[in-house]
Amino acid sequence: MTVSGNETDHAALIALKAALVGGSGGTDGLALSSWNDSHHFCTWVGVTCEGGQQRVTILDLADYNTGGFISPFIGNLSFLRVINLPGNGLQVFIPKEIGLLSRLEVFNLSNNALQGGFPLHLTNCTRLLTISCFSNKLEGKIPDQLGSMPNLQILYLEIKTSQELGLGKNRLQGSIPHDLGKMKSLTILSLQGNSLSGTIPSSLYNLTSLRILSLVDNQLSGTLAPSMGLHFPHLAIAYFGMNSFTGILPPTLSNISGLKVFDMVQDHFFGNVPEGLQRLQYLESLGPWPWEKQFRSLKRLNIDKNRFRGPLPYSIGNLSSKIEYLFLGSNMISRHIPVGIGKLVSLVAFGVEYNKLIGEVPSSIGNLVKLQQLTLGGNRLHGTIPSSLGNLKNLYRLGLEKNRLEESIPINLRHCSSLRELYLNGNKLNGMVSVELIHSLNQLILLYLSDNYFTGYFPATVGELMNLNVLDISNNKFSGEIPAELENSFEGKIPSSLGSLVAAEYVDLSGNNLSGGISSELQALRNLQFLNISFNRLEGPVPTEGIFSNLTEFYLQGNEKLCGGIPQLHLPRCWSTDKINKNEKRRSMSPVIIISMTVSTFFGFVFVSIFTWMVCKKVPKRNNTSAISLVGEGQYLRLSYKQLRDATDRFSAANIIGVGSFGSVYSGALRDNKSVAVKVMNLEKHGAVKSFKAECKALSNIRHRNLLPILSCCCSLDFKESDFLALVYELMPNGSLESWLHGSRILNLIQRLDIAIDAACALEYLHHDCEPQIVHCDLKPNNVLFDADMVAHVGDFGLAKILRVASFENLSQEQSMSSLGIKGTMGYVPPEYGMAGNVLIQGDTYSYGILLLEMITGRSHTDHIFRDNSSLHNLCKSEVMSSNMLHILDPHLLAELNNDSENSDGRNNEAMEVDKMLECAKAIIEVGIACSLESPNERMDIKEALKVLRKKKMTKFFKRRVAVRRQNVHRHR
Repeated sequence: MTVSGNETDHAALIALKAALVGGSGGTDGLALSSWNDSHHFCTWVGVTCEGGQQRVTILDLADYNTGGFISPFIGNLSFLRVINLPGNGLQVFIPKEIGLLSRLEVFNLSNNALQGGFPLHLTNCTRLLTISCFSNKLEGKIPDQLGSMPNLQILYLEIKTSQELGLGKNRLQGSIPHDLGKMKSLTILSLQGNSLSGTIPSSLYNLTSLRILSLVDNQLSGTLAPSMGLHFPHLAIAYFGMNSFTGILPPTLSNISGLKVFDMVQDHFFGNVPEGLQRLQYLESLGPWPWEKQFRSLKRLNIDKNRFRGPLPYSIGNLSSKIEYLFLGSNMISRHIPVGIGKLVSLVAFGVEYNKLIGEVPSSIGNLVKLQQLTLGGNRLHGTIPSSLGNLKNLYRLGLEKNRLEESIPINLRHCSSLRELYLNGNKLNGMVSVELIHSLNQLILLYLSDNYFTGYFPATVGELMNLNVLDISNNKFSGEIPAELENSFEGKIPSSLGSLVAAEYVDLSGNNLSGGISSELQALRNLQFLNISFNRLEGPVPTEGIFSNLTEFYLQGNEKLCGGIPQLHLPRCWSTDKINKNEKRRSMSPVIIISMTVSTFFGFVFVSIFTWMVCKKVPKRNNTSAISLVGEGQYLRLSYKQLRDATDRFSAANIIGVGSFGSVYSGALRDNKSVAVKVMNLEKHGAVKSFKAECKALSNIRHRNLLPILSCCCSLDFKESDFLALVYELMPNGSLESWLHGSRILNLIQRLDIAIDAACALEYLHHDCEPQIVHCDLKPNNVLFDADMVAHVGDFGLAKILRVASFENLSQEQSMSSLGIKGTMGYVPPEYGMAGNVLIQGDTYSYGILLLEMITGRSHTDHIFRDNSSLHNLCKSEVMSSNMLHILDPHLLAELNNDSENSDGRNNEAMEVDKMLECAKAIIEVGIACSLESPNERMDIKEALKVLRKKKMTKFFKRRVAVRRQNVHRHR
C-alpha cells in the first residue's frame, strides 16, 4: 500500500513534468517519456529514491533540454537533497517554494534562461553546500542573507565539483556583500562576469579556507590588502582581471605556497614586484612579471594592460623552459628586449606591444621556432627587421607597427608561409616590396604597410592573396625634393590584379603617386566595405557599380582628372566614353553652345589673369630679386627664392621637418638668425596652387596667439626659371602634437588641457570673431604646433574655406568658395562631408572632438582595433558610460597618476589627487564625445566646449598643481 508521502512525491513529479513539457522549446517531452504511471516513479529518468519509504532524494536532468519552467510543486518533494537541472533552457522565475526544501544540499540551475533576482528563499535551506545559477538572466544584487548559510562551502562560477555555488555570467549588480565574510567554510568564491562594483570588503579576507577566488570581469576597483597572502594560505587559483583594481601587489603574495594561477589582466596595478616569488614552485600562470626569478612550472605569464614599469631582465632566458605564453603588452616596460629571450624555446606567443622598448629586435627571436604570435608594435624599436624571423614557419601573426624600423623587408620573411596578419605600418621601412614575398605569403588576411617609405611598384601578385580582407599601403610617397636614396616614389597604376581579391573588405591605397585609371574589376569585389584611393594621380572614368555605388564607402578626393561616377560625386562628364569623336561633337554643337563656351572661356581667361595679377603681381624676372609678399604690406617680410634657398641650405633633405599633401616643409634661418619654416609647394601636385592661394588669403587678414604666424608668401622663379611658390612661417621649435602623442616625448595632463584650450581658442576666433568667417577643414595633430613655451598654434590653412565676406572689393569670388573637393584627413573628416555635405563650422568641431579623444587616450583613429564599425568616438562613449575610464587612458597619463600617488603625503591626499585628475580627463573626453557626434546640429559649439575646459582649468586643484609645477621649473633653471 502506498503511503501518503509517496503520493505527495508522485503528484509533485507529475506537476513538474507538465511544467517542463508544456513550456516552450525543449524536446517536446521525449526526455520525460518514462514519466508515466506504467512504472513506479523511482524508476523514471533522472529520479532517485532512497529510504524505506522510497522518497525522492535526487532530481538529475542535466542537459536534457526539456524546456518549460520549474513548477512550484517542486517544494513538495520535501526529501530532496540534490536538484541538478543545468542545460535545459528553463525560463521564467525560480519558484519561492524552493525554500521549503530544508534537506537540500546541491542546487544547480546553471546554463538556463531563468529571470528575476537571486532566489532569496534558498537562504532558508541551511544545509546547502552548492548553489549554481551561472549563465542565466538573473538580475539585482547578491543578498546579504547568504552570510547566514554556515555550511555553504563553495561560491563558484563554473561547475567543477559537486559542491558549488555559481552566480557568474548573470546581471548581478551592486557591491560584494560584507556578510559573505561569515562563510568560514567557503573554499571557492566565484562571482565572475557580473556587474559588481565597489571594493573588496575587508570581511572577505576572513575566508581563510578559500582555494579558488574569481572576481574577473566585473567593475570592481580599489586595492588588494597588503596582508592578502596571510589570509589565504590555501589559495591555489586567483582571478582578479578585467576590473579596475589598482595599487601595488600584496608583498605577502609569496606566502601562498600552493599558488598555481594569479591572473590580473587588464587591471591597473603598478609598482615593484614582491620579493620571494621564487618560492612559488607550483606556479603555472602568473601576472605580474617575476623579474629575475626562475620558476619550475611556469607556463603562462599575462600582465597585459596594467601599469608595470622597468626593464625586462637580461636573465629572462632562465625563466622556465616550459613557458609558452608571455603577454606583457600595454604597460610601461622600458629598455631593450634581452637577447636571452631566444632561450625560451617553448614559447608559442610573445607580446610586449605598446610599451617603451628601445633598441633593435634581437635576432635570437628566430630561435623560437614554435612561435605563432609575435607582437612588438607601439614601441621605439629601431634598426632592421631581423632576417632570422624567417625561421618562424608557424607564425600566424607578426606585429611590428609604429616603431622606427628601417631599410627593407627581409626576403627571408617569405618562409613564414603561415602568416595571416602582418603589421609593418608606421615605421621607416623603404625599398621595394618583393614580388616573391607577396607571392609566398598567400595565407594573409590582414596586410598593413602604410606610413613608410616604400618605393617602386606594388607587386601585382597581390591578386593571389585570395583570403586578404585588409590591404593598407597608404602614405608611402615623397614630394618636393626627394632624397637621392629614395628617388623612386610609389607610382604606377593600380594593379588590375586587385580585382582578384574576392575576400577583401578594406583597401587603402591613398597618399601615393598612383596614376592611370581605376580598374573596373574593383567593382566586382562584393565583400569590399572600404576603399580609399584619394590623393594620387588617377584619371579617367570612375566605375558606378559595387562599392562605387555607395558614396560613404569609398574615397577618391585629390584626383582631379577623374570623371563620371555616380551623380552624387559631381564629377565632370567623361567625353572619351562617348561613341562620337571630338569632331562629331563639335559638329553636333549648336551655335548657342559654341558662343556660350567661347564667352565663358574668354571671361575665364580674364578672371584667371586678374587673379594671377593680384596674387603674384610683378613676379621677378630674375631670381635674385625680392619676391612680393602676397599677404599684405608693411608687416610682412619680402623674401626671394635665393634667400629661402640659402636659409634652408639649398632645401636640403636634412632640413625637412614635415611632408604634407601639397609640399614639403623645411626648417631654416634667415640672415638675421630668425628661425623660419618654409613650406615649398610641389607644383606637380594637382591642387597645390589652389592650396597655396587658399592659405595665403586665409592668413592675410587674421591674427591670433593660437594661429601659426605667417611671415611671407613668396611667388618667384627658381634658378631654372621654373615657377616657385612658398609660404614662410615662424618656426615652432617644439614640433607638432602628433610627434608628442605618438613619439618619444610625453605630455602631462595639465599640458594636454592647455593644448585643448589653445586649439579651442583658435577655432572660436576663426568661427565667431573673424571677418570673414573661416573653416579650417583639416584640424589634426600634425597641424597643431608648439612654440618654445609649449603654446599651441593651429597651422596649415591649405584646405581652409572662407564662408562669407563683408566686402567683395578686396576678395575675389573664388576666395569665398572651397578650394578643393572633400575636405580634410580621413578619420578627422566629419561624416557629412563624405555625403557631399556643405562645409560648415560644425565640421571643424567634429575634428576637434576626435583630436581631444586622441589626446587623452593616446590612440589614433587608424589603430587596428577600430574595425567592424568601431571607432574612437564609440570606444570612449561606451567606456565613459560604463565608468571604465582607466581602460582607455593613455598609458603615460596612467603613469602620471601612479607617480602622483607615490609622491603624495598621505592616503587621503593620494585619493584626492587621483580622483581630481581622473575627473579632469573624463571632462575632456566628454567634451570630445559631445563635439564628435554624428549629427552636425547636435554637436557642442566650440564656445561651449571652451567654457567647459576653462572652468576645469580654473579649479583650485589645477591652480595649485600649475603653481607647484612652475616653482619646480624655476628651481631647476
